[in-house]
Amino acid sequence: MEGWLKTLIATACAVVIAGGGYYAWSEYKAADRRKLVAQRLACTDRLRGMEKGVIPSDNQQFLTRCMFNGFISQADLDRTSKRILGN
Repeated sequence: MEGWLKTLIATACAVVIAGGGYYAWSEYKAADRRKLVAQRLACTDRLRGMEKGVIPSDNQQFLTRCMFNGFISQADLDRTSKRILGN
């Protein structure tokens, strides 16, 4: 009787630990997704700001990071430049 009880308790512990790990991992991934969405929005907001004439001093570095991370493309930047210049 003691053997199956120890097995039951060990199994219950493993299930609780696995459930906690799954929950922690899903929360981590959700936070990571929220961070990526916020970064993407910041990049597109910076392009919109450029169209309105707001050009911060760190604009080139910021947009380079946006392009490197894949949040905007060179085509997005070219379209924005053409809109600003009126071409």
